[in-house]
Amino acid sequence: MSVLAGKSELESASSAPILKIGHIAQMLGVSAARIRMWEDEGLITPTRTDSGQRRYSMRDLKHLERVRRLVNSGEMTLAGVRATLGASEDGDAEVPDAGTGLPDVGARTKLLRQRAGLSLRDLAGRIGMSPSALSAFERGNSSPNIGRLSQVAHAIGITTNELLGVDHQRDEIVVRRDQRERIVDTTGVIIENLYLSPTVLQSQMVTVTPGCGSGHPMVHEGEEFLTVIEGAIEVVLDATEIFRLDTGDSMNFASTRPHIYRNHGEVLARVVWVNTPPTF
Repeated sequence: MSVLAGKSELESASSAPILKIGHIAQMLGVSAARIRMWEDEGLITPTRTDSGQRRYSMRDLKHLERVRRLVNSGEMTLAGVRATLGASEDGDAEVPDAGTGLPDVGARTKLLRQRAGLSLRDLAGRIGMSPSALSAFERGNSSPNIGRLSQVAHAIGITTNELLGVDHQRDEIVVRRDQRERIVDTTGVIIENLYLSPTVLQSQMVTVTPGCGSGHPMVHEGEEFLTVIEGAIEVVLDATEIFRLDTGDSMNFASTRPHIYRNHGEVLARVVWVNTPPTF
C-alpha cells in the first residue's frame, strides 16, 4: 500500500458517519440533549440516515470536543462559539475576545453608567462585583451571566432589555416562532422575547441547557410567573427556599425576592417566563 493510499483511507475512515448520538455523548461526557441543542444552534450538522437518525464521524467528534471546550470555558456565548468555529473553518483569526457573543454591551454599559453619574467603583459596589471585573466587561473582555447582567441594569436604573440595546418600536400582537427576538444568548441559556408590542407583561421563552442557569441572583420590582413546558428547572428564592418545577408546573413570586434558576436535569428545559412590569 502506498503512503498516499494509506492517507486517503485514513481520511475516509475519519469522515465515515458511523457513531450514534449516545456514543458521542458518552465519549464527550455530556448529555445527548446538549448535543441536540448544539445542533439546533448550528454548531454541528450530523449526517442523517434514511430513517432520520443522527450519525457522527470521528471528525465530528473532534469538532464537538472543541465546541465543548469553548462552551465549558464559561467565557463565551453560543453566538461567540459559533463565530469562533466559523472563523477557524475559514482560516481566519483565532479565538475572539470572551465578550464577542454580546457585542457592544460592555461599551453601552459604560455609557449608561456614566450618564447615571456612577463611577466604576460605585456600580461595582452596588452589585458586589470587583471594579476590575466590571472594567473587563465594559472593555468587552468578559461576558457576565444573565443574573449579573440583570444586576448591572437594575443598579443603573434601567431594564436588562435597555442594557442589551433591544428596541421595541414594532406594534404587532401576534409573534410567529421565527419572529422571536433573541435578546440573550449566554453560555447554556437562551432567552427570546414572545412579544413585539408595548405591554406591561414581559413574556419570554427561556431555554436552559442541562447544568446551566442564571448564575447570580436577580432582584427587582414587580412580580413573575413561569410555567415549564419542557424538562425541569430548580428555582431558589432568598437563597433558602428551593423549588423543583417539572413539565407542566407553574410558579409565581414577588420579584423583590432574590431568585436564581438552574437546570439540574439531563435534558433541555424550556420555560415561559412573564415579568410585570417589564424589568428584564
